[in-house]
Amino acid sequence: MFKFEHEYILYFLLLIPILTGLYIYLQYQRKKKLAQYSDTVLAQRLTQEDSTSMRHIKFGVFLLGLTCLILAIANPQVGSSLEKGKRQGIDIMICMDISNSMLAEDIQPNRLEAAKMALSRFIDKLEGDRIGLVVFAGKSFVQLPITSDYAAAKMFINIVKPSLINEQGTDISDALDLATVSMLPETGSEQQKQLSQLTSKVILVVSDGEDHFQEAVEMAQEVHKLGITIHTIGIGSTLGEPIPVRDRNGNTSFKKDSEGNTVMTRLNEEILQDVARAGGGTYVHATNANMGFETILDKINAMTKVELDEVTFTRYDSKFQIPLLLSLIFFMIEIMLFTTKSKLKQGFIKLRQLLKGKNAIVMIGLLFFIPTLQAQTKAELSAIRKGNDQFKTAEQFRKDAMDLIAKGGEVNKRNAEEKMKKASDNYQKAEINYRKAMETTRNYDKANYNLGNSLYRQERYEEAEKYFSNVANDKNVSKDLRSRAYHNYGNSLLKQEKYKESIDAYKNALKLNPKDMNTKYNLEYARKKMIQQQNSQQNQDQNQNGGQGQQNQDQNQNDNNKDQQGQGQSQQNQDQNKDKQNQDKNQQGQQNQDQKDKKDQQDQQQSAANRKKQQDDRRQLDALQQNERNTQQKVNQQQMRSGGKNHQEKDW
Repeated sequence: MFKFEHEYILYFLLLIPILTGLYIYLQYQRKKKLAQYSDTVLAQRLTQEDSTSMRHIKFGVFLLGLTCLILAIANPQVGSSLEKGKRQGIDIMICMDISNSMLAEDIQPNRLEAAKMALSRFIDKLEGDRIGLVVFAGKSFVQLPITSDYAAAKMFINIVKPSLINEQGTDISDALDLATVSMLPETGSEQQKQLSQLTSKVILVVSDGEDHFQEAVEMAQEVHKLGITIHTIGIGSTLGEPIPVRDRNGNTSFKKDSEGNTVMTRLNEEILQDVARAGGGTYVHATNANMGFETILDKINAMTKVELDEVTFTRYDSKFQIPLLLSLIFFMIEIMLFTTKSKLKQGFIKLRQLLKGKNAIVMIGLLFFIPTLQAQTKAELSAIRKGNDQFKTAEQFRKDAMDLIAKGGEVNKRNAEEKMKKASDNYQKAEINYRKAMETTRNYDKANYNLGNSLYRQERYEEAEKYFSNVANDKNVSKDLRSRAYHNYGNSLLKQEKYKESIDAYKNALKLNPKDMNTKYNLEYARKKMIQQQNSQQNQDQNQNGGQGQQNQDQNQNDNNKDQQGQGQSQQNQDQNKDKQNQDKNQQGQQNQDQKDKKDQQDQQQSAANRKKQQDDRRQLDALQQNERNTQQKVNQQQMRSGGKNHQEKDW
């Protein structure tokens, strides 16, 4: 990141165009006065040593020095280095009940508003802890992910109201489940080992407890096994209180059930006590005098606090020294320059005249030398190093994903997909840096080879083929790199089913490195695939020729039928009875031949149809079995997740 500490200083850069305009005006006035007081030819003789171009250069250098001086005063800052620090604290997730029953006014001004004000005071007393908010009624959702920004937490708490959730009720178990998922890290091999050691996480449930189902207690026991403590605060009266309802005009009435009776909401202390007991925490009954948050805070402060995530902040480094040094250099050059004709310039003119006849030879030498150059600039070397690091990171992600897939299981499959996505992102970043390393030097062999590898990993085989070919056919490259390039070139062709070309590439690789066993294996594999491809093509050609031969046979048979019919007609004029008998025999023989040919053709079609039907049946059976396994896994997972839970349906 780049910025100026004193940005207002940059307005002084407006002096540059002002001074430039003033300089042009003074030069015009000088030329005008010189023409006014002397003859033009005489003036040129008198100012023969004076150089207008040197005067312009001197002024241009002065402007550069002034520009750098202004930039130095503005103090450019670059870098944005990150400094990290540790802090200790506890993760606290608040589960706030926002059902309609929380609008009861047995605690002033009502249960929900009193809880919100007490929770804001509770946040003001936290030191180094992180806090999050889950609101729930018949359903739950995360209102605020866990954060150390207390101002944001108080803002989100203030906007909480029952209308945020349409489905009413008091589903404490669902709130505990969602809060636990929001607090725990993503599952992984190392994280699972450390999961049992996490003792610095707390869930605080604030509710009137109108949940009559045992799932809440069972969920609290499961959450506590993960090292999370659950505290509960019960708000409201155990005697019962009506729920006020206000219309648009501000008139107040009380909520009624479907039968027209006034709904009375009561604090269910028993369920909240059981949840706190199962979660290893404390239950507190809130009153108008004491909402109970102080008691919970004392319990939290008594817990062992562990190091939470690192805090990062940005620090800028001043780089005013660079423009200040440039400013001094430009001012020194401006002082040493004169407005007379430069002796150095005259020397360059003489040298150009001497080399005038040799320009063609010099240009040919440059054209011969330039293609042999390799990337040596700092930017190119930095880009290829950065690309290599990103490629190695991507390869590690890919290896981890393949190991997870080999283990099997839905969790490993999900984690493998995430790692493959990270690997794909790093392959793309590496590709960008490799292309940067080739911006000025297209034939940079290492950049070409590495770029081909990154494209190959992205399954862009046709593009990768091009860059591997560039390295493999460059005889200025080392034999080892050319051999590897030919090998990968063959792999790219093999992926495109260009088996003959891939075989040639593997052979070229073995000429450079005869001991490469991987290339030998790939060569044999490519030969087998080419033989299979040729056999498949021959089978297709035979099928086409067989169909054409059958058509020709039918045509010849039709011609014979016509000849026989014509002959029968000629004999009929001589001996009608004999002709009729011969014709009957010919027709009978022809019918037998047609039936035989038709039967053979039907047998061939039936055989092909049977084979295709068997293949389709086998694929369909495999697909049905796979769907059945997937369905059974989903059913088992759903049963484990829900535990046969029935949602509570009510409107308060």
